Amino acid sequence: MADLTPKQERFAQLYVELGSAAEAYRRAYSSGAKPETCQRSGHDALHHPKISARIEEIRDQIAERALWKRLKSVEVLSSVALEGEKDSDRVAAVKALNAMYGWDKQTIDHTSSDRSMSPRSFSEMYGTADDGES
Repeated sequence: MADLTPKQERFAQLYVELGSAAEAYRRAYSSGAKPETCQRSGHDALHHPKISARIEEIRDQIAERALWKRLKSVEVLSSVALEGEKDSDRVAAVKALNAMYGWDKQTIDHTSSDRSMSPRSFSEMYGTADDGES
């Protein structure tokens, strides 16, 4: 971690949490500052090399923890799906895995069998450049 002041560290953490440089600045540095000052100073703080490096570090840590949790979930659910004692537990584990990967989503075709109710293409709705209009 870069050597940051306590306020810079607080700003970095708040920015990752809130996604607003102005609000992070207001909370970390000066709660009584004008909104324009917080916006400008928050922008400047966001682009400070040490602070921006710390923000990336915090985001990387969060992403790593989230990935570990997903991997651990898959590992546990896979184990239950393959080695579970009860069929109902195995089925539930497979359903949970399918939901995690989005394999349980249904695709709905909105076209009619005779295509009379099919969505129109962009060129059908607005014409194309080669239709004589420019």
